[in-house]
Amino acid sequence: MSLTEKPQYEEEWLNGVRYHVVRRQDIFDSIRWAAENDEGGNIMNVNIHAMNLAYEDPSFRNILNHADMVFVDGAGVKLGCKMARLSVGQRLTPADWLEEMFEMCSREQWPIFLLGDIDEMGERFEKAMAERYPDCPFAGRHHGFFDREGEENDKVIEMINNSGAKVILVGMSMPIQEKWIWDNRDKLKPPVRLATGAFHRIFTGDIDRAPKWVTDNGFEWLYRLMMQPHTWKRYILGNPLFMLRVAWHHILGFRFKERT
Repeated sequence: MSLTEKPQYEEEWLNGVRYHVVRRQDIFDSIRWAAENDEGGNIMNVNIHAMNLAYEDPSFRNILNHADMVFVDGAGVKLGCKMARLSVGQRLTPADWLEEMFEMCSREQWPIFLLGDIDEMGERFEKAMAERYPDCPFAGRHHGFFDREGEENDKVIEMINNSGAKVILVGMSMPIQEKWIWDNRDKLKPPVRLATGAFHRIFTGDIDRAPKWVTDNGFEWLYRLMMQPHTWKRYILGNPLFMLRVAWHHILGFRFKERT
């Protein structure tokens, strides 16, 4: 069903970062609006890693604070919001809802483009999409190892624009993917731009996701740490740092000061 007005959602601010209080259906409504109206489709998410990056990086924080939708992804941020007595909405990890979006794209015939990773992974994703969502148009793919400025970047954007894609999945690391979307937002024709990280590797089975009982109880970060020990700083240091900042600004009341 088409929407007559652009969806609007409640906003909250945590550690200097604005996010939207949304539920699962709200994401699909925003995607539909963008696809049908060719506007309003810069959709991003925040987990603890994103919040810590944004705290230290004003340019990344500015992107999040001006995106069309920023949803909470991660039990840690949800806990931080509750500590700060802020509304949260629903925790919405992309891996929990992107396949439902593929079903929507199949019904509406909205072509999808994957940007990121190496060619081999893009090929595996394309094959998996053809097997599991044969009615979903696949507009194309391109690896993520290109010069994101200048002539090479312009050629990648031209390829994406000529593909006819309605939805682009940008699967790079954070905040590279968000910065690329934002820097090229006026050049990209696909109206729906999603920062999806390593979702394509989960989709193809190259990365195992934690069992549902683990994700539902807020311990997906621990499972990821066990599977990828090299990320220990992100979790062992990053999680307590985020909580300390929440306590400092929202419980003790010390004002967040913009960094320049």
